[in-house]
Amino acid sequence: MTANQEQPEENKSSLTPFLIAAGLALFMLGLLIFIPLAITGLIIFALTLLKVYKDDVEEKFSEYKESLEQRWPLETLSKEKLGIWVFLMSEILIFGSLIVAYFFVRISSDSWPVATQVHSVTIGMVNTIILLTSSLFMVVALYSIRTGNTTGLKIGLGSAFALGFVFLDIKLGVEWPELARNGFTINSGLPGSTYYMLTGLHAAHVAVGMAAIGYLIVRASKGGFTSTKYTAVENIGLYWHFVDIVWMFLFPLFYLI
Repeated sequence: MTANQEQPEENKSSLTPFLIAAGLALFMLGLLIFIPLAITGLIIFALTLLKVYKDDVEEKFSEYKESLEQRWPLETLSKEKLGIWVFLMSEILIFGSLIVAYFFVRISSDSWPVATQVHSVTIGMVNTIILLTSSLFMVVALYSIRTGNTTGLKIGLGSAFALGFVFLDIKLGVEWPELARNGFTINSGLPGSTYYMLTGLHAAHVAVGMAAIGYLIVRASKGGFTSTKYTAVENIGLYWHFVDIVWMFLFPLFYLI
């Protein structure tokens, strides 16, 4: 890693990923139970995207003013950051394709079980809150190390890991066995196969994210991060936020609609 890559970035960590996920969650939930709640979620989502766009424009304009020389567009982008964004784009294609396929299958089906009669909305909501909170703790971890607070980093990482474990424990140890006892298994036609395939794939991504966070915890305990060296925390945080956002789509698809 070069010296330039280890320099602290000017952009401070923010609640942007959390606000985007929360806005989408409120919007989807509000469509079903309370329209003003949906409008609130849409406003949060739109304002957050507007702020991201505004910050990006200001940053690019500032860089342009600093130098009028022609330079390689990715000069200031580390290979680690480029790699994680390419990886996330491939993941978006995978989940996006599966979700679109699910919509097609469901719309084309003459009959489909009512979501609230098969799945527990309470369990789904609890898991949603757990993942959103874990995403917030990843933001706390990144902000802490950027300001040199290694204790805050460890607390944030440990909390995110613990919440990820609770999510999987509820999903695999409570919800799936209960569904099986009620006769809803992967062999229950298209409703069962699509549910277990998509939520199972998501659970696998949560497990991978926990392994990555576990690596960060071990490295942090050995003093491997400083206020000028935190690239791994930032990149794994992006992956964890992506996993949470995917759940924001799966939750209403399977538990509410």
